[in-house]
Amino acid sequence: MEQEVAVEIKHHALAAVRSLSDALDACKDRCSTEEYQQVKRGVGLSIGRIETELLAIIYKKFPELDDLV
Repeated sequence: MEQEVAVEIKHHALAAVRSLSDALDACKDRCSTEEYQQVKRGVGLSIGRIETELLAIIYKKFPELDDLV
């Protein structure tokens, strides 16, 4: 993978994380407690998969792209 591709994938992955977080926010005051917890779990699992199966691969090959280091 070239760094240019890694940057593009990272951009899309982080956009997905933001979108999932927005979805959870939308549910916060408009869903039942049970529904909110289900959405929260789904969002958490999804973000975890993005982190471990996309971003971690990119950061391993291109550590300079990791903004949290």
